[in-house]
Amino acid sequence: MIIYKCRFTNDEMLSDAFKPVPVKGDDGEEVVGLIRIESQKVNKDTGGSVDIGCGNEFGGGGDDLDDGAELVNNVVDETIGFDLHEIPMSKKDVKEYLQAYCKQVRQKLKDDDKVPGPEVKAFTQSAPGFCKWILSKYNDMQFFTSSSMDPDGSMAFGFYEGINPSFVFIKMGMYEEKC
Repeated sequence: MIIYKCRFTNDEMLSDAFKPVPVKGDDGEEVVGLIRIESQKVNKDTGGSVDIGCGNEFGGGGDDLDDGAELVNNVVDETIGFDLHEIPMSKKDVKEYLQAYCKQVRQKLKDDDKVPGPEVKAFTQSAPGFCKWILSKYNDMQFFTSSSMDPDGSMAFGFYEGINPSFVFIKMGMYEEKC
């Protein structure tokens, strides 16, 4: 398993168990520099996905929903997920965060001997595009900090296209750690 951790705080942000995929823009083209995962509601006690109680109506099992089960988001929750914390941000705040964050990531990448120069250049070239995409989705987004709640650390950008939110991350703001 691969855990993606914030380059600044070392907080866990997501894992490959969520099957990260590239983000697609409205035109269907990849938004370079971003990855996306899907979340779901799970039973806090078991961590298992939840049958919503419609029996076999939608092809699910015949079991009814346990009314006493506490449902949590499997990305945000502090025990099942990655302990992400929602924070309010104005569009101006998001823009300022992205400008400062991208500058810090670029410097961190340049200082890291394990990151080759072409990857630093690729990040620098992709930053304006993914920042524009994030800002264009502002009205549909929720903003989450990592468990340490460090304002200089990586963020998750949540938005809904269905019942459960999808989460978007700036890929180069994290490093991969094999477990």
